[in-house]
Amino acid sequence: MADSDLVKTYLHRIRTQFYPDDEKGFFQQRSILLNAITTPARWLDERGVRIPERRLCQILDEILKGIMHHGATGKIQYFCRYFLFAVQEHMRHQGDRYYEEGKSLRAITNTAMEVLTKKQRARLSDAQDATTSRLADLNRLVRETAVKKRKQAKAPAGKQLDLFS
Repeated sequence: MADSDLVKTYLHRIRTQFYPDDEKGFFQQRSILLNAITTPARWLDERGVRIPERRLCQILDEILKGIMHHGATGKIQYFCRYFLFAVQEHMRHQGDRYYEEGKSLRAITNTAMEVLTKKQRARLSDAQDATTSRLADLNRLVRETAVKKRKQAKAPAGKQLDLFS
């Protein structure tokens, strides 16, 4: 699955589970949901660790299962904020475990790459899973766009000119 498919899959899943009758609310909160979906990838990318796409899906599934099990989703007014907070807290508490997992995976991969012939290494490095870095880039883009919108909204209006001057 491509990283864009991963994002589309989770947006669809969140929309059907948490926004069944609120299409407008979903699209208004979509950028925050994108930020939340891509946060684990950015967190790992900032620490120089890549993990397979399958593992990123497992992390997001774990967070969503926790929300479904423990969260009072009917009482939540803005699910996007709740979801983003849940993802950030999950990464704060479990991120070191994923970091160690990614580091050990990198060590295993590097050892295996040394054993392979040069031609096989070139083929494998081209096909290496770059989902983490691409999703991290998407997260940075979404966050930058949100910050620009907030700054434009807070900018004071220019001095209004007189009609007859």
